[in-house]
Amino acid sequence: MGRMIIDAATSLDGFWADARGCSVFSARELAGAGLSGKLPGTCGAVVMSRRTFELSEDTAWIGEAYAAQTPVFVVTDARPANGKSGFHFVEGYAAAFAQARKAAGERAVLVVGEASALKAAMHDGEADEIWLRMTSRTLGDGAPLFDDGVPVENYFVSEIDSTAEAVHMHLEKR
Repeated sequence: MGRMIIDAATSLDGFWADARGCSVFSARELAGAGLSGKLPGTCGAVVMSRRTFELSEDTAWIGEAYAAQTPVFVVTDARPANGKSGFHFVEGYAAAFAQARKAAGERAVLVVGEASALKAAMHDGEADEIWLRMTSRTLGDGAPLFDDGVPVENYFVSEIDSTAEAVHMHLEKR
C-alpha cells in the first residue's frame, strides 16, 4: 500500500481560507504552483473535497492536472449533474480514502482541498506526509488549517524550499 500525502496551503497566521471562505491561494496561483508536476511519478489516486471539485468547474487545469492523470475521488453527499470523466463521487472521507488506496495500489494517494480533507486524513492517522505551502500574506481571521487537536506533533520537516510565492515544506510522519 502506498503513502497518503496531504497537499495544503496556509497564510503566515495559520489560515487556509479567509472569513468569506476564499482560499489563501487563488485558483490562478495554484495553477502556477507546479502541483501537477509531481503527480505522474508519485500519485496513483487523488481524494478531493467537494469545494475543490467545484473550483474545477471554472478552472480547467484542475481536471487536466488530476483527473487526466489519476482517478479522483470527490467527497460529496450529492453527485453533480455534470459529472466529469475520471471523477468518482463518494460520501465521506473514510470511504474515499479506502477507494483511493485501492485504486492507487503501491503509489501514493494525494489529498487536496479544504481543511476538512486534511483533518480527516490526520485524525484517521492515515496521512504519511504533508506538502505544505505557507504564503507571506496574513488573513487575520478565517478558517485555521490546524485546529481541533490535529496531531501535527507527529510530523517533522524533512525538506524546505522557497519561491517568490511561498515557503514549501515537506513534512513526514515520525
